[in-house]
Amino acid sequence: MTLQDYVVALRRHWLVIVTLTVVAAGIAFGYARTLPPEYSSTAAVMVVPQHGDNTSELVQGSNYVQSLVQTYTALASAPMVLTPVVKELGLDETPTQLATRVTAVNTLNTVIIEISVTDGDARQAQVIASSITASLVDAVGKVSPSDAQDQPAVRLDTIAPARMPQAPIGPNTRLIAMIGAAIGLVLGIGYALLRRVLGTRLNERDDIAAVTDAPLIGEIVAWRRNYTIVSTMLRSRDSRSAESFRGLAANLKYVAVDRDLRVVMTTSSAPHEGKSSVSIGLAAGLAESGHRVLVIDADLRRSAIATQLQLEEAVGVTSILVGEATFDEAVQHSVALGIDIIAGGTPAPNPGQLLSSRRLRDLVETARERYEYVIIDSAPALIVSDALLLADLADGVLVVARSSTTRRKQLAATLASLKSTHKEVVGVVLNAVKRKERGPYYIPETAARRRPKLQRRAKAIITGTAEAHPVEEEEVGVRAAASAARGV
Repeated sequence: MTLQDYVVALRRHWLVIVTLTVVAAGIAFGYARTLPPEYSSTAAVMVVPQHGDNTSELVQGSNYVQSLVQTYTALASAPMVLTPVVKELGLDETPTQLATRVTAVNTLNTVIIEISVTDGDARQAQVIASSITASLVDAVGKVSPSDAQDQPAVRLDTIAPARMPQAPIGPNTRLIAMIGAAIGLVLGIGYALLRRVLGTRLNERDDIAAVTDAPLIGEIVAWRRNYTIVSTMLRSRDSRSAESFRGLAANLKYVAVDRDLRVVMTTSSAPHEGKSSVSIGLAAGLAESGHRVLVIDADLRRSAIATQLQLEEAVGVTSILVGEATFDEAVQHSVALGIDIIAGGTPAPNPGQLLSSRRLRDLVETARERYEYVIIDSAPALIVSDALLLADLADGVLVVARSSTTRRKQLAATLASLKSTHKEVVGVVLNAVKRKERGPYYIPETAARRRPKLQRRAKAIITGTAEAHPVEEEEVGVRAAASAARGV
């Protein structure tokens, strides 16, 4: 992964990272608040030579003491010193357990030893520190070498008796909370990077580039859940979603500069990836540029084009193929989008045989002669073989993948299966891409639930079924959008 990949992964999962950081900090803070307070009492002793009658003896004694001070520092937490303390104070713990709460430190370049004791009770901490100090003084007298008079060569003098602590030293709530936040941050970053490395779903351009060399010729921005492709192209003409369909139409024309690309088949890996909506949006984008466009719903197993455009579904491709209707009788016109449609027709028990028939080839050839662009909506390529049969009739294939839904293996398998048809995959379309609508060039989509009455009126105006009655003041905008769609 490149540095940009890391940045993208962190940016995509920033909410998870922040949430884990805050939650971990909160848990650590709560844990710190449950810990009992700790008090520390400190006493200080100094190691001094027992005798020194002249300067030479004082220097020798100082050097001797300096060599022993580290030993006496370690002695402060030894059982020899702590056992008498435990017995004297009647502590309910062993010398080894008490040693975990005792800290002895020799100040640098001095003969001073500081003895600190922590305890949950301030008074107890002072008592234990005083007792350890006295026990250490006795122990040093026992282990110290003797001089000529059979007296200890060194002694310990208390220079700072243990005092009653005034405030607890722990727990350090702030430090514990910061440690918890750091752990949460690391977990969040690890989660983001792991999702990036192990992620199998397509989310952006780089994911598709890692699977195929076919260009990404369109990124369709997701529209509102309560919107349809028709309402997006009509009522939200200046939204990112509508503009992304226009961009797809423009890119398709650029791809077709050096080749004859008038009949395009759209397919996907699996259902619910939006291939039918992309077919309609692409056709609408081409129609806005003044082209004559026909959409053929060749997904005879689960046709959806007519339903989305609220057109007649009974007469369509199957009607033409079985001889029940002519080409002209099956073509329907969507006034709203300015495109012609041939619906799927009545479901047939043998769609595979119909799609491989000569009549379907004649249907496509007729459409090629009468229209500048023909969009064939096919069934998913990994579900049935219909797409492989239809690819032979098209000049090129568009594969639709849904962001955060389609897996890399699915796209790779779809492209591999289409490769056997020897038809060029002109590009991949990434559908339902999440983008924030910001900037002066885009107008956010209006929530469809705000004025359901106007939606019904808009639908009636578009389909030409509106009753003649006075137009309410609020409907002016809706009629303007419908008029613009008709080219008025």
